[in-house]
Amino acid sequence: MANYSRWDDIKKRPGPDPETRSGVEQDLDLGQLIYDLRTEVGLSQRELAERMGTTQSVISRLEEGGGARNRLDTLARVATALNRHLVVSFPEKVPAKLKDAVQVV
Repeated sequence: MANYSRWDDIKKRPGPDPETRSGVEQDLDLGQLIYDLRTEVGLSQRELAERMGTTQSVISRLEEGGGARNRLDTLARVATALNRHLVVSFPEKVPAKLKDAVQVV
């Protein structure tokens, strides 16, 4: 698993309002998904970075939940480097659980 100890620390702190907390959860879920997909195909952070034309530290930040919200172009490069597809959808009704997906509310 990715760096969930960081999220455990955040959950113990008093404070963030529900909206901020939800955003952090989504960032960490997306980071976990990127980590899971990368390790599933047996790539190191450095190897994924090379495929994306970036640095290992960028991959590390993505997997830790990023800093600012992840940009679609960056996520598209992750998908391409992992031989996956990035799908952005605005459905009227969302299935309860999507495989290999993070639902952003």
